[in-house]
Amino acid sequence: MGITGVLLIICGAGLSWAAEATASGRMGINSLVGIRVGYVTVSEPAWRAGHRAARPLTHAAAGVFAALGIFALVFCGAESTSGAAIISGSLLVLGLILAAAVKANRAARAVVLAASPHGRA
Repeated sequence: MGITGVLLIICGAGLSWAAEATASGRMGINSLVGIRVGYVTVSEPAWRAGHRAARPLTHAAAGVFAALGIFALVFCGAESTSGAAIISGSLLVLGLILAAAVKANRAARAVVLAASPHGRA
């Protein structure tokens, strides 16, 4: 479980970095990093608004990844215990990321509708 713990910590750090880079506008619309659902990819302002709205949930998911990694490193010899915790924690990360995507889409939709001449997308 040692390598798993290290990889989970790296995933958490990478996810946290991506949340900041996309929310701040340092990383614009692209095909590799970020939330790409519905209204989020319509424009750069929608992209930034969506990622700013999703930032807290994305950081929470990154924190769960890091905590799981530390847990896996501490309980390295207890594969059954750490394995169950990692699976449960990964499901929590999935839920947080899905919630972040919904929140991002709603925020981006508001930006797109505000920019539309008739208030419709």
